[in-house]
Amino acid sequence: MDAIKNYGSFHDWYLLSISADMKAELVELLLMFDDRKQRARVVFKGASRCLVNDFLIQNIIYEAKILTDFDSGEYERALDSLEKSYFGKVNREPKPIAVFSATLGAELLVEFDSLEVEPISPAIATT
Repeated sequence: MDAIKNYGSFHDWYLLSISADMKAELVELLLMFDDRKQRARVVFKGASRCLVNDFLIQNIIYEAKILTDFDSGEYERALDSLEKSYFGKVNREPKPIAVFSATLGAELLVEFDSLEVEPISPAIATT
């Protein structure tokens, strides 16, 4: 989970797009830094639930973090938000939850097994 910390928790990065594939259990984010040159793809594998609120034409990330302390109040609040959106609670082992809070626009939660963060060139991002 240090991959997100390596990018400064994506503070002041823009969330450009979100892609979800239920069958493949993938959620993919495309992010761009304020300089419009640095870009990254964040792929959540084994994604079982995703909740996005307030997606706008401009979405600026305040902070991204991974919750792994399953007994913490913050984890419980994130889990509760997912449970409210995904009715019919399923008994399952707890998983990490990614929390992206916003300075402006979208906030999201992703429950997942593993993640990858990879830098991408602007040319790849626009095709």
